[in-house]
Amino acid sequence: MILTNKSLRSLLENIWISIPESLEKELLSDYGHPVMDDEGHMREYTEQDIYEQVRKRLIREGYFR
Repeated sequence: MILTNKSLRSLLENIWISIPESLEKELLSDYGHPVMDDEGHMREYTEQDIYEQVRKRLIREGYFR
């Protein structure tokens, strides 16, 4: 799975949080495309990976407790 604008908006609506557009762009940049691991293999994040990383980021940024 890759993070799309639609999936990010849906996640944020479900947890009742509004974030600045700049943070949205950062999250989409970080999780909006497949990644290459250390061995050169392309892999996509799982839905759980994305939601957990977004949740951790929102906690760090002070939007979510």
